[in-house]
Amino acid sequence: MIQGQNVSVKMYPPVQHQPEPGIEARGFIFGPPIALAIGAKFVPLRKPKKLPGEVISEKYILEYGSDCIEMHVGAVKSGDRALVVDDLIATGGTLCAAMNLLERAGAEVVECACVIEVPDLKGRERLRSHGKPLYVLVESQLEPTLP
Repeated sequence: MIQGQNVSVKMYPPVQHQPEPGIEARGFIFGPPIALAIGAKFVPLRKPKKLPGEVISEKYILEYGSDCIEMHVGAVKSGDRALVVDDLIATGGTLCAAMNLLERAGAEVVECACVIEVPDLKGRERLRSHGKPLYVLVESQLEPTLP
């Protein structure tokens, strides 16, 4: 994890990004140290009914159903530049929902950063269709299933 933090700090110099949203739950492990290192505020993006107070939400479709993420109203403001952090990108559904939520609130998502990518599930391509770059530390290949 230390190595990952050092890579992120080198890639994201201070003040380049104002909010640094992390997606529940493992995004909370990686997001706060990165936000602290670059001088940004950490913004938790959580599952429904986990945040106190007023929230805005974004529903999205996953390969196995649907889900929703929420963020505090006022957590980001118009013109904020955001770096979204999560542990894994598979199909890209959760990251796209996070980007939609942040952009609806007025922030500009400039990049997404994940620890692990499963390239076979084409999440990077989905992010590319949104025009957002993705930084990944580790690529994981799916193992073929035996008959």
